[in-house]
Amino acid sequence: MGEYVTDGINAPRSAYDDTDLRLSPRQTECLSWVQEGKSSRDIGVILGVSHRIVERHVFRACQRLGVKTRLQAVLRARSLGLIGDPESWSRPPRQG
Repeated sequence: MGEYVTDGINAPRSAYDDTDLRLSPRQTECLSWVQEGKSSRDIGVILGVSHRIVERHVFRACQRLGVKTRLQAVLRARSLGLIGDPESWSRPPRQG
């Protein structure tokens, strides 16, 4: 038997089933900041929430993606196209 996870909304599904992987907008936002190297505390300040709320969003994203670590979550979300590659983001040129 495979490992099962529950996202609280849908029925339990296999952690390795890619057919219906969705992240909430806040989970996606948190993983995007994790990808940028930000800590939970930093992300909390940016988003105006506590670091524990950020950790909860990242933890739930990990559960939905069937991974254990923040890094694995970022890599899996990127491979599934759920978050973008930071190199592809348009950024203003550095003033210097």
